[in-house]
Amino acid sequence: MRTTVHSRKKLVTGCSVLTAVVGLSATTVEAASDAWEMRATGQAVVGSYGGSDLRDSLYAAGFFIGGDYLEQGGFTLGYNYTEVEGKADNPGDFDTLEENTFYLSGKIHSYPDNLGGKLTWRLDGYFIKDEADVKGGNGQDGSLWADGDIGVINPIVGFINNEKTRAFDLGYAYSNYDFDGFDDYQAHQLTPTFGFAPGGPSNWVQLRGYFIHLSEDDVNDGNSDTAALEAKWTHWFGPNALLGLHSAGVNALVGERFLAVDPDAAVVYTLADEQQGGIALNGSWKLGDQTSLMLQVGYDQYENRVLNDDYDSAYVYLNLSHGW
Repeated sequence: MRTTVHSRKKLVTGCSVLTAVVGLSATTVEAASDAWEMRATGQAVVGSYGGSDLRDSLYAAGFFIGGDYLEQGGFTLGYNYTEVEGKADNPGDFDTLEENTFYLSGKIHSYPDNLGGKLTWRLDGYFIKDEADVKGGNGQDGSLWADGDIGVINPIVGFINNEKTRAFDLGYAYSNYDFDGFDDYQAHQLTPTFGFAPGGPSNWVQLRGYFIHLSEDDVNDGNSDTAALEAKWTHWFGPNALLGLHSAGVNALVGERFLAVDPDAAVVYTLADEQQGGIALNGSWKLGDQTSLMLQVGYDQYENRVLNDDYDSAYVYLNLSHGW
């Protein structure tokens, strides 16, 4: 019975941030404004599922806005809306999932003399609201199938040396899943990360491990511990690069991860299926001194262990970012 309850949640759970400066004079206001480096980003993604018994397509859009103050710290806040369309052929079949994600992040930097670099203390928080519907019958509207709240807290400590050739960080994410009519369950995640610049500052490689433990064995059909390795390589180009590119990169994931929290993308993978690999290619373009455009295409593989349903997902992601 418990497996049945959790398998039902698997079918409908979703796929995947403040400041004012007041001065006493115009000179003070201008100085305070110059101290902040602000950036706003809009993003959108469209995707489709291949071979899934339940899901058909995905759409998401959102924004981030944030700022950094004199290399001392900063903040980010954001919002993202996600909609997953299901393959609802018959009444009672999964039809639509709507997910609203609210994100808030803050960070503080320090520069210990004995470390020879920058130490960053960061805290991210997410609040996510999921609502899933099933298809109605006899021309009637569908009905609510699942209604849930997801909360995530993600502290991270990181270090980068003064030469910007090596970086380390360690994050812990605690996620609580609370769906009406079901028992709560939690996910605990550790993400040790190492980055380095092979061949000079025009290249950056990042390796991150995902080690995730679930509080309930039957949430993922008995597989309560998953581990994965994510590798990212980014190369920055000089002037007159091919296609006008500013940078290009490739990301790859091997292993298994379930209900992961990605601190780089500020995404919680609330999709209640196990990701079993993926690859993505991206490129970015400078559209002036303060504006940039990034395009990414990706392919991921998943398994729903309860339904014995293996499927894949292909997507296109776009963001536009402007700083001031």
